[in-house]
Amino acid sequence: MLDVAIVGGGLCGLALAHSLHARRTGWALFEARPQLGGRVRTATGEGGVPLDLGPTWYWPATQPSITGLVADLGLASLPQPDDGRLRLLDDPNRAPRTLAFDAATGRLSADPSAPATPGAVHGGARRLAGGMAALVQALASRLPAQCLHTGQVLASLQDQGDHVALAFADGRQVLARRVVLALPPRLIASRLHLQPALPDALQQALQATPTWMATAAKAAAVCARAPWREAGESGNAWVTHPQAVLAEVFDASASASGPPALAGFVALAAAQRGPFRASLPLLVDSQITMLFGQEAAPGTVHLADWATEPHTCSDQDLADDARGSQQHPPPADRLITQPLWGGRLWLGGSETASQHCGYLEGALRAAARLRQALAPVASAGTPA
Repeated sequence: MLDVAIVGGGLCGLALAHSLHARRTGWALFEARPQLGGRVRTATGEGGVPLDLGPTWYWPATQPSITGLVADLGLASLPQPDDGRLRLLDDPNRAPRTLAFDAATGRLSADPSAPATPGAVHGGARRLAGGMAALVQALASRLPAQCLHTGQVLASLQDQGDHVALAFADGRQVLARRVVLALPPRLIASRLHLQPALPDALQQALQATPTWMATAAKAAAVCARAPWREAGESGNAWVTHPQAVLAEVFDASASASGPPALAGFVALAAAQRGPFRASLPLLVDSQITMLFGQEAAPGTVHLADWATEPHTCSDQDLADDARGSQQHPPPADRLITQPLWGGRLWLGGSETASQHCGYLEGALRAAARLRQALAPVASAGTPA
């Protein structure tokens, strides 16, 4: 029997696994996807350029946990290019204008000659040189492979009084003294069968917690040239006209001197993307060309539509997006952070943090809370 079963192989689950492993606690981690990382996804563009299609940035000035972890793991990072200006394309029949961004108001200056403040657009954000997948790989490489199980979709949990029985979709059965569900709260509420059922108030709190990135879609591509660099700009752009394909664009290059790349957030709502799915790469290519010229010549366009991810997006997230009411997760409801089933069941994941919910920082803070809560666990178990 395991001491702790962690369900969810995103950053929260992996960070918690590190803590348990250091204590020599008997643990195992189960991830539904074929690979670890949760919502971290890094595609490989031409020339081996890493392209983040999930979380992209962290902010050293306000996020000490992720900043410290990157340093501890010895990962190389780079600042997000940001000269404080954006190319604004608000009319598909006119060329874009380059305007200064005012961080205090969140708006662009109407005066093209207004001075810009470097760092105003992204607030000092940094990226990992190898993409965020480098963070996942660094964490996983320090854990025993036999304790990491991918392709394991949890179906149900049953409290047995002194332990919990986990049943997976492929028929696998696992017993653990304690279980951590490091999953989006709405998936816990809507996809898992728990016996006994969670209290109604907690169920409502879980359903009320939006899933970060659940209805977002991102696109990225390596470009032939970097016209934005040649123009002395940073590659930041907003597209605000009704036919926009990408709402926000930014430089996604792995280095300032290496192959140039751009990435952006798809402007279409989740329900609108279906009919355009096959043509989205061509539409993204066309919009990049409108913003930066034919010289940019994007290569293969890589896309991730998180609304189609069953291990990320819930029906409630889709309903909120259709109503235009999908929001960033607020600080977690206190009910979500409390022990359940006599301390045998705990909820984790970035959305359960009290600060920085939805961000990588939030995932690490949730892991820290769980690390403290699980401190008394005995170390007699063995991996499943």
